[in-house]
Amino acid sequence: MVTLLGPDGGEVVGCGVYLGRGRVLTCSHVVNEAIGRDWFRQEAPEDVPVRVGFPVARSSGPLASRCVGWIPARRTGWGAVPSRPARVGDPTWFGDLAVLELADAAPETVHAAEWAKMTQGQDVRAWYGGGQPFTYADGRVESCDEKLGFVDSRMRGAAIGPGYSGGPLWCDEEGAAVGIVLGVMEPPPGAFAAGQVIRRTLVLPWQAINAELSTLADAEGRAFGFPPTASRRHDERSPAEDPATRHSLTALVAGLLADPAVRAEQGRRLADELGLGSVRAVPSVDDIVDILLTRHRAVATFVEGLPAGDRKDSQGLLALGRATLVAGLLSVREHAWLMDLLSDDLGDRLSEAAREALPHTTLFDAPLPSAERAEEPSGCGTVQDADPHRLISELEGFWGDSAPVPEGSPRVPALLRAVEYLAATCTPKRMRDLWKWSEQVAHRLGVAREALNERRNDAAEWARHRRERTRAASPRLTVQLTRCPGETFRCAAWYAPGTGVEDSERQVVADDRPRTAADIVRLLHRVLVRETATAEPTSVVPLVEVLLDLDELDVAVDEWENEASPYEVPLVLGAEYPVVVRCPEARRRAPEALRHWRSRWAEIDRGAMLRIDHRHTTPRQVYGLLKADLAVSRVILDCPAQHRAELRAVCLVLGVPVVVWDRKAPPGTPGDQLTALLLNGPIRSLPQRVRRHRARVLAESDASPATVLAPALVWDDASRPPPHAVWMDPTAEEPAP
Repeated sequence: MVTLLGPDGGEVVGCGVYLGRGRVLTCSHVVNEAIGRDWFRQEAPEDVPVRVGFPVARSSGPLASRCVGWIPARRTGWGAVPSRPARVGDPTWFGDLAVLELADAAPETVHAAEWAKMTQGQDVRAWYGGGQPFTYADGRVESCDEKLGFVDSRMRGAAIGPGYSGGPLWCDEEGAAVGIVLGVMEPPPGAFAAGQVIRRTLVLPWQAINAELSTLADAEGRAFGFPPTASRRHDERSPAEDPATRHSLTALVAGLLADPAVRAEQGRRLADELGLGSVRAVPSVDDIVDILLTRHRAVATFVEGLPAGDRKDSQGLLALGRATLVAGLLSVREHAWLMDLLSDDLGDRLSEAAREALPHTTLFDAPLPSAERAEEPSGCGTVQDADPHRLISELEGFWGDSAPVPEGSPRVPALLRAVEYLAATCTPKRMRDLWKWSEQVAHRLGVAREALNERRNDAAEWARHRRERTRAASPRLTVQLTRCPGETFRCAAWYAPGTGVEDSERQVVADDRPRTAADIVRLLHRVLVRETATAEPTSVVPLVEVLLDLDELDVAVDEWENEASPYEVPLVLGAEYPVVVRCPEARRRAPEALRHWRSRWAEIDRGAMLRIDHRHTTPRQVYGLLKADLAVSRVILDCPAQHRAELRAVCLVLGVPVVVWDRKAPPGTPGDQLTALLLNGPIRSLPQRVRRHRARVLAESDASPATVLAPALVWDDASRPPPHAVWMDPTAEEPAP
């Protein structure tokens, strides 16, 4: 989502949607408001800068943009003649679109939106222009045609209002935006009472947006339509074609498009997708075949649009397309979708993933040809320095990597295997996005799901070894606390510098005498300053893991401080270091605990998350949930405090390595903040995110205690077990001689 700012640069006036390639879609009335004009001013702004922001890129300031596409609000839908301007007070209006072009590049974390058709009955969500997550407003598409739609908000939660205009309407079911917000309906005097129109929003469906922008593109010679048009630049012609190939292709197409109406529909679709401009109202079979034989991605795009019942002929079409040498593995939409998924960091990582996924291909034996970069001398680029466009184009030429699975099904193309390896290195959300892409392409190609899953498992195994090789050094201080009378503890500690696989822990504090919490904080800080003094400078903060028994897990070690004297710097342990808790005792409670712990930790990057709330009050329930899904590696304890200790013990005994709860949550408070903390970034950075949160809480001393999150975190890393001395059972005795 994009934020549009007012003339003073600070006030939020509405939203927009990022289309990719530096362009933003919004409402023309939002642009008018942003530059201080009347809402329904019809003339396009000339060289007037519009300031926009990207809420997801918090470190990025507002960017300047200019208007490059303008469709003013009007009283008639697209295609109607004459077009009458809309006026303030109109209950509905049409058009109202603007396309902005950024003066500078968009932030790297911003990606183009995906779009889908709006239909009646879809559940949709909108956000306020400021981009705050809590401003979401849910609704349902109650009425929709090709030109206009109406969304009714629920009677609970927020409603769409001022500041939402121009923003996307997200549909979870489609996994895409299905339209944008135009405005909130106000009942005109006398027509109907306010009680009859409650929380009703005027929206523009994707179908209308696409039609409007296509008309604008035709009129102004610019491409604003969907999907993005980067892949339409291929315009190669076929080499001397084989007459047998043409005859075979003609026979297949003639059978599929015998109905002139179907042929007309497919002809229009191909022309639109391939950027060919207008075609004859009813193209002939030869016209369609000419397109398939001469246009890059035409065969894949044609197969993509076939009805499900006609897919039996798709393999023959694809095989004939490969023979033309200009077929292209991906359709236009699939290629654009993949390019939108490849942000700068993923584009750079694709070549590494491709090399690991395809160790036996000849692609990496010679420089890439430079056909797509005329300014480069022939043969100067390599796979390593190739941009994603060039690398994908080359990978599309490798149509299979192994024997079919099951027998008779198509092979897994090299590009899909490379994308699976790339996905395995990503955060869970990016991984799911890339998986969705590869699954849809595999389905179109007829690749068996078993074959794709086999490559996915190979990718996961490679990614695991990759993480072990590339993991940054992470110093660790393991602290064992033993309770003594008078709220004091005996303390033993082991330090590991985290400089390599040969690291071994070294005891740095002996279990000598009872100490207060403040004394322990001073002692641990002094040890870490001493141990890290000679280490190379690094941004990695040492991890402090505290070993506690099951009945001691609520000890707020992260809140312990040094009780600083005047002019002494205060030190809170959980703000200075990422403090986590471990409980080796739990693994002695069940014979299979160690095995479950290791297997669940192996799924830490992609495993499931379980939220235990007020519905769960007995260990039997939690046992059933964890046994039903052995891949659960993260648990949020959002249950009533009186059940927490008992349910937490079940989680730890069954090997869950990551458990988080709010130590100070009032009864009945939902754990949305815990969920956000857990999901707002890669799982392996969770201890650092918790540390930053604890530090921010100290700075917000005026906040209400009821709203302050006090997270406690069990982080039981199976790849770094506690020191061996800790694993000794103190009750064990030597056997009698």
